[in-house]
Order: sequence, then structure tokens, then C-alpha cells
Amino acid sequence: MKAYIAAPYTSKSSTQSSAHHGEITDISYINFLDSIESVAREQGFQTFLPHRDLHKWGTANIDEHEVGKKSMIELQSSDLLIAYPEQSVGVNIELGWASAFKKKILILINEKERISVMHSGLSGVANSKIIKFKDIMDLRTKLREELDGIKQ
Repeated sequence: MKAYIAAPYTSKSSTQSSAHHGEITDISYINFLDSIESVAREQGFQTFLPHRDLHKWGTANIDEHEVGKKSMIELQSSDLLIAYPEQSVGVNIELGWASAFKKKILILINEKERISVMHSGLSGVANSKIIKFKDIMDLRTKLREELDGIKQ
């Protein structure tokens, strides 16, 4: 099984130019994404993390049209979308794609954040679940439990 991990990119990256989408240098954010990805791998999922696998944390120069195309292809070939949306437009697009492709969706929301009505209402049209978490350890535990159930 394959998990596609969606999370904010542009808002977490340095200044971008037309040829470069910005570099992610915030170690705590990189560690946060790596933590989500490692739980998925531990549970036996092959993973695709666009920040690392497509953008190379911002060191790859990729045409914006290729970013969209490659991301959609990777999501189509995945069984599951793990989404950490925050206020990201891109993640919400990926959520829409996943809904259209009938993928299982896990939405990760920090319990300090308000849940969008569209995120909570997504379960009316897609196989989605919201995982609310307190901190990274709580997230790891809850995500591990949820992924274990999906594998069954």
C-alpha cells in the first residue's frame, strides 16, 4: 500500500522565484513531516512526500506545470492521502483530487486549530477521517493506530 503525504509547502519555504519554488529549511517542520512519513513506513506503507521526493526540500528546479502533473500521478497511484492542511491551498487541492479518485483520506489537525467545515464535511462525500492531535507524540500514536486499522 502507498501513502501520499500532503502538507503546506509554499508557506513553509523561503522566498520563491519563477524558476524555484523556495527551499524548506525549518528543521522542526522537516522533522514533523519526517515523523509522519516514518510512522507510515513503520506500518508497511510505501510513501510519497512531495517536499522530499519531488521538490528535494526546495533544491530541485521543477516547472510548476510538472509539479501539478507529477503530484496528481503520485496521488492516483496511492491508496491513501495523509493530509496536514493548516491553511494550505495546495493541500486542499490534493484533498479534492483524493476525493475524486476515491482514496482513503486522513486529515491531521492540531487540536489548537479550528476544523474547517469542509474538512469535517468531507466524510459526507469521501472515505475520510480527522485525527486531532495535541503534539507530535500524540500524533504518532494516533496515526500508528489508524494506519494499523487500514492495513487490516
